[in-house]
Amino acid sequence: MSRINWLEVLFWIIILLLLAMVLTRIFGHSATDVQIYLAFISGLLVVMTQIVKMNREIGEIKIQMKNSFRKYRESLLYQCAHAFIRLS
Repeated sequence: MSRINWLEVLFWIIILLLLAMVLTRIFGHSATDVQIYLAFISGLLVVMTQIVKMNREIGEIKIQMKNSFRKYRESLLYQCAHAFIRLS
Protein backbone atom coordinates (compact mmCIF):
# COMPACT_ATOMS: atom_id res chain seq x y z
CA MET A 1 0.00 0.00 0.00
CA SER A 2 1.42 3.39 -0.96
CA ARG A 3 1.94 6.22 1.50
CA ILE A 4 -0.54 9.05 1.52
CA ASN A 5 1.05 12.28 0.35
CA TRP A 6 0.00 15.01 2.78
CA LEU A 7 0.52 17.78 0.21
CA GLU A 8 -1.89 16.09 -2.16
CA VAL A 9 -4.48 15.69 0.61
CA LEU A 10 -4.03 19.33 1.58
CA PHE A 11 -4.44 20.36 -2.06
CA TRP A 12 -7.76 18.52 -2.40
CA ILE A 13 -9.05 19.92 0.89
CA ILE A 14 -8.23 23.46 -0.27
CA ILE A 15 -9.90 22.79 -3.66
CA LEU A 16 -13.06 21.55 -1.91
CA LEU A 17 -13.09 24.59 0.40
CA LEU A 18 -12.59 26.91 -2.56
CA LEU A 19 -15.44 25.23 -4.43
CA ALA A 20 -17.69 25.53 -1.38
CA MET A 21 -16.82 29.22 -0.98
CA VAL A 22 -17.51 29.96 -4.64
CA LEU A 23 -20.84 28.16 -4.49
CA THR A 24 -21.91 30.02 -1.35
CA ARG A 25 -20.86 33.29 -3.00
CA ILE A 26 -22.89 32.50 -6.12
CA PHE A 27 -26.00 31.65 -4.10
CA GLY A 28 -25.79 34.80 -1.98
CA HIS A 29 -24.35 33.59 1.31
CA SER A 30 -21.44 34.83 3.36
CA ALA A 31 -18.15 33.87 1.62
CA THR A 32 -16.31 37.10 0.84
CA ASP A 33 -14.07 37.69 -2.13
CA VAL A 34 -11.03 37.90 0.14
CA GLN A 35 -11.73 34.43 1.56
CA ILE A 36 -12.05 33.02 -1.95
CA TYR A 37 -8.80 34.70 -3.02
CA LEU A 38 -6.97 33.37 0.04
CA ALA A 39 -8.19 29.83 -0.63
CA PHE A 40 -7.13 30.14 -4.27
CA ILE A 41 -3.67 31.44 -3.31
CA SER A 42 -3.28 28.64 -0.75
CA GLY A 43 -4.10 26.08 -3.43
CA LEU A 44 -1.53 27.64 -5.76
CA LEU A 45 1.12 27.54 -3.03
CA VAL A 46 0.47 23.84 -2.42
CA VAL A 47 0.73 23.11 -6.15
CA MET A 48 3.97 25.10 -6.42
CA THR A 49 5.42 23.20 -3.45
CA GLN A 50 4.52 19.91 -5.13
CA ILE A 51 6.19 21.04 -8.39
CA VAL A 52 9.37 22.07 -6.56
CA LYS A 53 9.46 18.70 -4.81
CA MET A 54 9.05 16.84 -8.12
CA ASN A 55 11.77 18.98 -9.71
CA ARG A 56 14.19 18.10 -6.89
CA GLU A 57 13.36 14.39 -7.21
CA ILE A 58 13.97 14.50 -10.96
CA GLY A 59 17.33 16.19 -10.32
CA GLU A 60 18.28 13.45 -7.87
CA ILE A 61 17.33 10.77 -10.40
CA LYS A 62 19.48 12.47 -13.06
CA ILE A 63 22.47 12.52 -10.70
CA GLN A 64 21.99 8.86 -9.81
CA MET A 65 21.77 7.91 -13.49
CA LYS A 66 24.90 9.92 -14.29
CA ASN A 67 26.82 8.20 -11.49
CA SER A 68 25.61 4.73 -12.49
CA PHE A 69 26.65 5.26 -16.12
CA ARG A 70 30.06 6.48 -14.92
CA LYS A 71 30.46 3.35 -12.78
CA TYR A 72 29.41 1.15 -15.71
CA ARG A 73 31.94 2.86 -17.99
CA GLU A 74 34.72 2.43 -15.45
CA SER A 75 33.80 -1.23 -15.03
CA LEU A 76 33.78 -1.77 -18.78
CA LEU A 77 37.16 -0.04 -19.19
CA TYR A 78 38.58 -2.16 -16.35
CA GLN A 79 37.35 -5.37 -18.00
CA CYS A 80 38.71 -4.32 -21.39
CA ALA A 81 42.09 -3.49 -19.84
CA HIS A 82 42.29 -6.92 -18.17
CA ALA A 83 41.27 -8.65 -21.40
CA PHE A 84 43.97 -6.72 -23.28
CA ILE A 85 46.60 -7.66 -20.65
CA ARG A 86 45.65 -11.35 -20.89
CA LEU A 87 46.02 -11.26 -24.67
CA SER A 88 49.45 -9.65 -24.47
